[in-house]
This record gives sequence, C-alpha cells and structure tokens, in this order.
Amino acid sequence: MEGKYLYSQGGSSLDEDMRRLLKGEKEKLRICALSRDPNNELMWSHYSEGHRGVVVGVKIDPSKYEVRPIEYDGLHRVGLNNFHNGAAIDVLSHKLDVWQYEAEERVFTRGKQFVDVTVCRIICGSRMSTQDKGFITELVEKINPDIEIINARTDSAYV
Repeated sequence: MEGKYLYSQGGSSLDEDMRRLLKGEKEKLRICALSRDPNNELMWSHYSEGHRGVVVGVKIDPSKYEVRPIEYDGLHRVGLNNFHNGAAIDVLSHKLDVWQYEAEERVFTRGKQFVDVTVCRIICGSRMSTQDKGFITELVEKINPDIEIINARTDSAYV
C-alpha cells in the first residue's frame, strides 16, 4: 500500500500526464523510515530478530532534509486542486491507521544514498546475548564513548 493514493472526487481528476509525473517523482525519492517509539513491542518483534537486536537512536538535522511524520488517516487524495511539485512526498506521508503503532517519521531525499545522522543512543534488545551486548559496547566505546548504551524496557518508561 506504500505510495498509493486516491483521485479527488467532484469532477477533478488527474490526467495521464499528471499520473506519470507523480509516479516519476515517487521513483526519484529515497526514504529513510524511522520510529519515534523505541519501546514498541511489535516493532521490537518485527524488526530486531525477536528482541535480540538494537535500536539506534539518531538525531537528524531538519534543515538539511525534508522530515515528515506519517499521518495515519488513510490514503492521500490527489486532484487538480492539490497537485504540485511536492505531491509525491504528500502521498508518501500518509498510511492506513492500522500502521499507527509504528509512530513513523520519514526522511525524504533526492539523489542522495544516505541520510547524515548523529547517533545518540543504542538500545539493546531484552533478549540480546551477553556476548552481543559486550561486542556492541566495545565497538561504541571505540567509535564514540559519548553514545549512550541502555537496555530495552517493556514498560514505556523511556526518558
């Protein structure tokens, strides 16, 4: 369902050229998807090998990138009244409400492979092995000892 949209109702519709333009713009974009919730059980289960992985807490300079929180209000409506150069980002900033648990923000780039981030925190999964945690701790201390390393919690008590 990513990138799907609805045509506006009421006589205003997109012609084939506009649809092609919107598709072309979507294809040029790169997306870095992040979550604002480092404590979500479903996210840990789905994306960190059953709580054995890590969450990397990052900061992104919003003056360098277009950063948008996802709106969980269904598919975006596109028509002649709201078609513009940023319409592809608008489309890609909406999802169905069933995904709301992700608390997603997206960083959009064009022509750039990676997003510059500042790593602030590493959160180790609750089922991570002692060996893996030791490896991560040693690695982080060599790279940047200012990066905080903490254990995941399941009580939503992150501060």
